[in-house]
Amino acid sequence: MGIKAALPRYELYLYTAVLAGAMIWAGSWIFEASSENVGRKAFKESVKPGWHYFGRKMDVADFEWIMWFSTFRNHILFALTGHVIFAKIFTLIAPKVRACVLNT
Repeated sequence: MGIKAALPRYELYLYTAVLAGAMIWAGSWIFEASSENVGRKAFKESVKPGWHYFGRKMDVADFEWIMWFSTFRNHILFALTGHVIFAKIFTLIAPKVRACVLNT
């Protein structure tokens, strides 16, 4: 495959610190935007308690959330099993091109 050289520790620490800072910064923007719009009356009818882990309210007006979590909740295990079986069959049939197909 080629020569693999490890990056210096200080460079890895720098990348980790930059990534952590960016994630915290983005999260603070999301929290600020959601806090500013908590009292809007347009959202009152379509918001219900639901995100009890974070103490926030869940938007029930979004069609995709309602569809995935109400209709397909009972079928998620079946769908994930199908994905795993397909990957295993493809690995047995064509192992050389497996990475190209499954990663796209």
